[in-house]
Amino acid sequence: MIVVKKSVLTHSDVSIWEHVAGTPSPNLRSFINYYNGYREDLGQSVCRLQVPRARVILVLGFGDYLRIKPVGSKSESKIYQSFIVGLDGNPLLAEHDGTRHCIEIALRPWAANRLFQGALTEFAKETIALENIWGKDANMLIEQLSEISSWSKQFSLIDRVLVEKFITSHSMVRPEIRWAWNQLESQGGCLSIRQLAKTIGWSDRHFAKCFREQIGMTPKAAARQIRFTQAHRLLTASDDYALSEIALICGYSDQSHFTREFHSFSGCSPTTYQKAHFANLPGIPGDIVNG
Repeated sequence: MIVVKKSVLTHSDVSIWEHVAGTPSPNLRSFINYYNGYREDLGQSVCRLQVPRARVILVLGFGDYLRIKPVGSKSESKIYQSFIVGLDGNPLLAEHDGTRHCIEIALRPWAANRLFQGALTEFAKETIALENIWGKDANMLIEQLSEISSWSKQFSLIDRVLVEKFITSHSMVRPEIRWAWNQLESQGGCLSIRQLAKTIGWSDRHFAKCFREQIGMTPKAAARQIRFTQAHRLLTASDDYALSEIALICGYSDQSHFTREFHSFSGCSPTTYQKAHFANLPGIPGDIVNG
């Protein structure tokens, strides 16, 4: 059963935007964290900063195409409709011309490896168009979704498609790697990588090799990504936490260490990020970083 929560609905003279949260069916919840539906009709272009998370993000898009490029890149933006954002990616600038309808699906990385038939390492550090992985199945899914107006029915269709793809996948994830990821995540990335390997009964080198093959990054890099994701969640959830408190909670050596890491993942300082916002839109404005 799909659970849909219409968490944000805003109308104004200049813009309309909507955010709807959906919960995947029970047999998908160990693979997928959430569905987020977005619809915007803004009457103007908008550019947002998107920071990497400890998830592989699948975006099923309609309406205007997104122009995406890594923060700091001098190259031209690439254009996407539906795409996958890898786990080990850079902060991104994402811009559209005002009309955008999409559904965002947050996948645990070992689940993404299975869903995309072991192709996780192909897009670990970059954004890739979904049709490059799923071919005509991607176009068929988007066409079907575009004909459905109900969020709950869209989420139900996605449920059915993903269940079938997981069932028919030939790419299996080693239980040791799944366990190791879950351990890292449960501890906010603050675990000894050597101890994880020892607990499994593997050498450090073999553990790192298998982890990278199935997750798309090394265990050390994964721990760093998870730690940042936790810090980002605390920073954006409330103003109650001082930066020094977030650094302590998330296992950084001090506030300076936290600030350096946050800048590495976002392109700006945590203070700048925390203060940045649009006047009447969700998200973080892209102009806080040098694109």
